[in-house]
Amino acid sequence: MSGIRRDRNIKLPKRSDSSQTTGRIYTPSRPAEGRTIIPKKVEPKAKPKDSGARQNKSSRPQNKSSRPQNNRRTSNRSSGNQRDQKPRTAKPTPLDDEVWARVIEHDVSNNVVIVIGESKMLMGRFKPKSPSDALIPGQRVYIGIDKEKRTELSEMIGMARLDRLSTSATKDLPLAIQSFITDNENYFLKSFFNPAGYLSLKQHAYELLQGIGNKKASQMVEQRGSSGFSSVQNLNESCSIDANELLAKRFLSEIQDRNLQPRLTDLLLPVKA
Repeated sequence: MSGIRRDRNIKLPKRSDSSQTTGRIYTPSRPAEGRTIIPKKVEPKAKPKDSGARQNKSSRPQNKSSRPQNNRRTSNRSSGNQRDQKPRTAKPTPLDDEVWARVIEHDVSNNVVIVIGESKMLMGRFKPKSPSDALIPGQRVYIGIDKEKRTELSEMIGMARLDRLSTSATKDLPLAIQSFITDNENYFLKSFFNPAGYLSLKQHAYELLQGIGNKKASQMVEQRGSSGFSSVQNLNESCSIDANELLAKRFLSEIQDRNLQPRLTDLLLPVKA
């Protein structure tokens, strides 16, 4: 045979072979229906142990959460933490370098005294040594480092805020500041009222005080002259003002507004003897 059939090596059945084959119908076997049941293995029952062992098992807690913790480990950890902890040290406050202060309020019911420092005009809360003896607003008290000199106050509780003062303390705050200025009026006369000059071409330092304008400041400069005021009383009589009260109001406004410039509290404090 030649041609394409010979190249592919295709074998064709002979007529005699095809005639001998009989038509046979293939019927596949029916698949198994359902799942084959596998018999379970029956394990032999464990022999019962002694009654004492059963009692011990029943007494033990089944849940892990109900098991008691190891007291030795917890005690060692707690003791170790206590050893590692350092003693707490008091945090520094702006009143640590203050020596003297003025009483603003003595709250007998809460056993707290609110004071204002003389050098920075910052307020703090202290415990009084004798709660029964009420301190007067404006009274000078020692708050320095030497605790033996603290006859009125003991330890410091913390800083005091202006917006958390009581109504009576808010009213007594200007009086406490004015009592401080009155006790040091000669210092403020020499450091402010006599040497005060012009801050700019149009503004004098006297105009920082409440109620004094440009015209009033010019009159005060004329009354002062070249020699200056001899005393605060001379200043008040010649200018018809209360110098200590006006300066106390200026200090109070600077305490209420920390952004107010220029600040006389920064220029004049602390008081130098």
